[in-house]
Amino acid sequence: MSPAELHLAINHLPVIGLPFAAALLAAGLARGSEELTRAGLWALGAAGLSALPVYWSGLRVGEVAFDWPGVDPAAVDGHYRAAKLAMGAAALVGALALAVLLRRGAARRASLAVLLAALGAAALAGRAAHLGGLIRHVELRTSAAASP
Repeated sequence: MSPAELHLAINHLPVIGLPFAAALLAAGLARGSEELTRAGLWALGAAGLSALPVYWSGLRVGEVAFDWPGVDPAAVDGHYRAAKLAMGAAALVGALALAVLLRRGAARRASLAVLLAALGAAALAGRAAHLGGLIRHVELRTSAAASP
């Protein structure tokens, strides 16, 4: 499997996983369920840390993407910068979620802080994904230019 195939296969893990796991954690906190809260933290750990191989595979693709026909170098650069920020935020959320789990019980305040951080990381991951789509998807470029 080439780096491009790997990147395309796994790039949705943090984009979809972070909001899903955040919703799971929010449900656990809202219901006062220790089990659901812990499940949300485990899911955030996995989703957050999944950003690392996504970013790594994207770096490999970025090395050759400039040579592809129709690729705007500015789009690649914008995606790279957004992905770097999203990866850092997502990995931090994943590590924090796992750190909260290492405590005897998932503390409510710590879990709430992880939830808020996860929402921010999810937004950054979504932005990075959108900018990545602009690299090859002409239909996104034209609709983005047409919208105010």
